[in-house]
Amino acid sequence: MGSTQFVRIDLHDKGSGDLAPPASPMAEDKSVLHHGTHIFSWGRGDLGQLGTERDQSEPQPVLVRAVEDKDIAHVAASAFNSAFITADAELWTTGSNDSCQLGHKGHDTQLHPSRVEALDAHGVCQVACGQQHMLAVADGGALCAWGAADSGQLGLGEIGVEQPHPRFLKGTKEQHFVRVAAGASHSLALTSSGQVWSFGQGSFGTLGQGDSFVANVPRPLPTLAALGIVQVACGESHNAALTIHGRVFTWGRGKYGALGLGTFNSSSWPQHVAALQEPACQVVCGGEHTMAICQQGKVFSWGRGNCGQTGLGTTDTVTLPARLEALENHSVTQITAGLRHSMALTDSRQLWVWGDNSEGQLGIPIPSPCLDPVQTHAFPAEATIMYIVAGGEHSLAAVQNAGDVADEAQHVWSECRGHSMAAMPGPSLAAGLAEQNDYPRKVSILKKSAHDLFSCPGFMLHTFETQPCIDSATTSIEDPPTSSGSHHPAHGLDVGKITEVYNALLQVYSIELLGVVCQACKRQLDIIHSALCPDECQQNGLESHAQQQRIPRMVEPYQLIRALFVLLQNPLNGDRTGMRVQLMGKLAFVTARIEQANKACLAAWLRELPLDQFASRCVRPVQYYLGSLARRQGSKQDREDLMRAVHLLHIMYQSNEGRSTRLPHSEFYNKDVSQSADLAQEYMIWRHLLEHRNGTSSPGRGGGPGQRELVTLCQLPFVLSPEAKARIMQGEALLTKQHQVQASAIQALFQGVHPVMVQYLDVRIRRTHVLQDAMNQLMHRPGELKKPLRVTFISGGMDEEGLDEGGVTKEFFQLLIRQIFNEEFGMFKYMEHTRTFWFSHLSIELETEYRLVGSVLGLAIYNGVILDLHFPPVVYKKLLNGKPNFQDLKKAMPDLGHGLQQLLDYPGDVEADLATTFSVEEDNFGELQTHELKPDGSKIAVTNSNRQEYVDLHTKWVLEDSIQTQFAAFDEGFHQVCGGLTLRLFQYEELELLVCGLPHLDFAELKEAAQYDGGYHPQHPVIVQFWQVVMALTFEQKKSFLRFCTGCDRYVHAVCME
Repeated sequence: MGSTQFVRIDLHDKGSGDLAPPASPMAEDKSVLHHGTHIFSWGRGDLGQLGTERDQSEPQPVLVRAVEDKDIAHVAASAFNSAFITADAELWTTGSNDSCQLGHKGHDTQLHPSRVEALDAHGVCQVACGQQHMLAVADGGALCAWGAADSGQLGLGEIGVEQPHPRFLKGTKEQHFVRVAAGASHSLALTSSGQVWSFGQGSFGTLGQGDSFVANVPRPLPTLAALGIVQVACGESHNAALTIHGRVFTWGRGKYGALGLGTFNSSSWPQHVAALQEPACQVVCGGEHTMAICQQGKVFSWGRGNCGQTGLGTTDTVTLPARLEALENHSVTQITAGLRHSMALTDSRQLWVWGDNSEGQLGIPIPSPCLDPVQTHAFPAEATIMYIVAGGEHSLAAVQNAGDVADEAQHVWSECRGHSMAAMPGPSLAAGLAEQNDYPRKVSILKKSAHDLFSCPGFMLHTFETQPCIDSATTSIEDPPTSSGSHHPAHGLDVGKITEVYNALLQVYSIELLGVVCQACKRQLDIIHSALCPDECQQNGLESHAQQQRIPRMVEPYQLIRALFVLLQNPLNGDRTGMRVQLMGKLAFVTARIEQANKACLAAWLRELPLDQFASRCVRPVQYYLGSLARRQGSKQDREDLMRAVHLLHIMYQSNEGRSTRLPHSEFYNKDVSQSADLAQEYMIWRHLLEHRNGTSSPGRGGGPGQRELVTLCQLPFVLSPEAKARIMQGEALLTKQHQVQASAIQALFQGVHPVMVQYLDVRIRRTHVLQDAMNQLMHRPGELKKPLRVTFISGGMDEEGLDEGGVTKEFFQLLIRQIFNEEFGMFKYMEHTRTFWFSHLSIELETEYRLVGSVLGLAIYNGVILDLHFPPVVYKKLLNGKPNFQDLKKAMPDLGHGLQQLLDYPGDVEADLATTFSVEEDNFGELQTHELKPDGSKIAVTNSNRQEYVDLHTKWVLEDSIQTQFAAFDEGFHQVCGGLTLRLFQYEELELLVCGLPHLDFAELKEAAQYDGGYHPQHPVIVQFWQVVMALTFEQKKSFLRFCTGCDRYVHAVCME
């Protein structure tokens, strides 16, 4: 054979790249210019693949007369065959029939298209031609296949048995396929929900399943499931897929760089073509090269270029995408690739060709391959090219008379002409929601589109994105732009549109539609789980073919968290039917597996939701689900489900804590969990866990444990009610008391003292010296403070009669608190506006007195006594190591807080008008003292620019620095008695309730919790009349009644009454 001669056309020379039009066969047949769509073919035709009724090659376009009046809507081609789909959904095929790939009996070659009658009853909407097999998508989304089956490429479960007639693949209709592509001996299929399935020969990793095995049934590609694929393409042994976000993925044979990854290596998993940095809108595969159209009609190509098929002006192999500079002044709308040649169609309907022309497949009068794109004038000006198709070594084009084209701006992606050669559009609910007249049709349309939309993370995110350019494949948690004022990445989603779509679906009032949405969301959650934890998941094919290979993570967690953010707003999560259980169970399962940083990110995004929506769509559905689990729990699985649900609620709780306006903590208490949980067991597990970790854990109010560490509810105590926490604290106090009594008894035996004499913390109090005796006896016996307290009053030198069964102890605390907080004593100052007490930083009392007050507070909690004590909430916050802030100051001292807020809001010149410095002046027993808030603060003026600093330092001075000595002693005394593990369970608001009781009076609960002795019971006439009288009391009378009975006019939790 002689050497091949290549033609290099310099497009920068005048007239280059634009060949003079030859005598066109079209000009000889005026019928071509009549109305309708006409198919022309040219190139190799020895096996009838041109459909021209001649077994010869054609160097110029020739009319395919057999389908001239068929109104062809779609064309597909391979090396030896061509296939045509009419607007009536009929399938016609032509060419070689060696393996019965034409869908007819026998093996005779067909020189003209003939109808595949076996599919007449089904209707065909898409077809693909392999080397010796064909695939079709029938109306309804089912797959059918026929022809050679030597490598399982038909997906029928059989190998080696060719199929002369189309056979439907089992179970494919349920998947609703919309696109197919075929390689030499393998096949790809794409569903309307963006899922890719593969089957056939697996050499070089062609199937994208991580192996090189043959698959005779379709299997989904797990790594692409979350991306939302809108187009698939096959070369001989390599493939490409396009996501809805415009990213291209390739896999299979990479020997000639056809994967565009910069290497010659093959890949058995899809890989992102990162070098293609612009979003693509179409991708095609030739024999061993690949092309893509990007923004503004730019064309990029890569792979083997031995015949110039890449169009890059060279015969070199190119391993990375490179732009076709020859087409830089044209906007390309469609590309197609054959074995060794390529074609492009511009928005002005110009046809450009390049590559091998040995069989006339370029349709231009140049026998040698073209290295650059050349415009062909094979069609007259009045003919408009609608779309083009490249077979192995032949080409086809659909042509209309220019007068038949209603819209000159119409491109190849028309609704019914050639649209299946383009990337499919993403699912949209618009058409269904717009339907007003036909309700059944409306529901039918919405069911399909909602299924596709909510089944795939990629499709769903694309629908709601405000930033569509986000790379859904590769963007990581560190890459996206951060939200304003936050270190977390922005979600880039339209929250208003998310709510609008959910509400619109609800307002259709179709249970059937909502059921479809529920199932689709469940499917998406399975995909998210698989993408997050590929090693945990096995992907099942239609015949339950288990995917055992290690699956790489292809989608960054950031994108999956965005999808969870949308799914957490689904109103079906709160549905009272079985939908809630199904969705919340999967949501809890998946969110438990995301990393802590991603959980924090999700919590930050949830913070952006309106408070009422956050409560109704996010928090309460989890609470309902959690309650249902708590009522049924018993098995190990029930326990695991419950802990996962608590974990999900913890994300909501963290989100709430970061809000400026928060839901009350009571929104996160779960009554069913609090009542059904074995609190003693929860506490013992927690205690053992902390001991095992040597006390290094920080459960309770910290960031919370990871999923593998969550073993007890005490680690996330926000879910437990104050009553439940109080029970745990009382249980811990009982254990401590028993331990203390046992230790004292053993010590007493060694000292010759009877153990009975040391089992209590006996306190003998003279009524005339309550404070003095309490201080002497409590402060000098720190080792006994955790024994049960027993008080004896002394009057006139004699012990008062009676046993201390609780009433005497309450009276002791009542008298002691009354004296300690007497303003004449000087330890605390009374703030009239809030009716609370605050530490006097001018007090001359010793630290011992403040330590006593702290111990008294701890003893009251330890012994279950409610105190008539009035501290501002910030005191309890400080006891739990919370950091006070300006909001705490405004609650504790409203007048001071109001003045400082006025300073912050002052519109004028702060320095000139207010003349304030960084210092505080106060009267100390007639002497004016100045305290500097910072070094040389009295010399530093407060200005508009530094006034926030002044307010922060002033707040710190009042709530911390000025009372540092007093509060430190108070804190020490409190924790000396009440420093057990259970203190970590409480929020400071709950601690205040534990000390003081509830400010409101719930006598209904008091009646329900009451217990009776001496033969009395709830139905006894005396008891009935008693409660009738009590319930009729006024509010003030009820307070007096409580004070008489309990020593405190606040409501006492039932657990404390017990």
